[in-house]
Amino acid sequence: MKCSRLNLKLVLTVLSVSLLSSFVVLAQESPNIVQIRKVTGSKVATPQYQLLKGQVVARSLDWYQIVAHYETAPDWVDELSFTYYVLVKSKAGKFSLFKGDVTYVNIARGRHLSDIYLHPSTLARFGTVERVAVLINSQGRMLAMESLPSSNARWWEQSPVPPVDGLVLNRMETPFAMMNFDDYEAIKMRK
Repeated sequence: MKCSRLNLKLVLTVLSVSLLSSFVVLAQESPNIVQIRKVTGSKVATPQYQLLKGQVVARSLDWYQIVAHYETAPDWVDELSFTYYVLVKSKAGKFSLFKGDVTYVNIARGRHLSDIYLHPSTLARFGTVERVAVLINSQGRMLAMESLPSSNARWWEQSPVPPVDGLVLNRMETPFAMMNFDDYEAIKMRK
């Protein structure tokens, strides 16, 4: 009887240690769902599409493109929502804060790109881009966040000016929609 109790304790101890180490390994192996690798921003010229032979091409204006390079770990992610905050400063020193959202669907494991744009007339009216923040959410949960220039502070929440929606455009709302189409995930259409 004493021997069987000792064996039972030994088996339970081994099982407990084994189960605990399995949880530790599982926790170490399950990486973040998404990670932002880098955020870049630059002016880009309007793409030129030629519809008719000999067509005169109008002058090209500069848009501001912000690109988030990100990586996903699961085999598939149903949906990722990106929120972009863009702080712009006018020549007179007045700040404006713009906000835009884009949601991607059916994202496979790997490296991806997300981009948004400011229209040339928005830049002409409100000024130059000073700061950018990118937030990635899924099912209402914040998964990743990055700022350009890099900062740990959530500066867009501390801004004295409220964010303005509608001026930050996703690629499907711009002439860049068909450029490098396969480099980007499918965008969920707004309702």
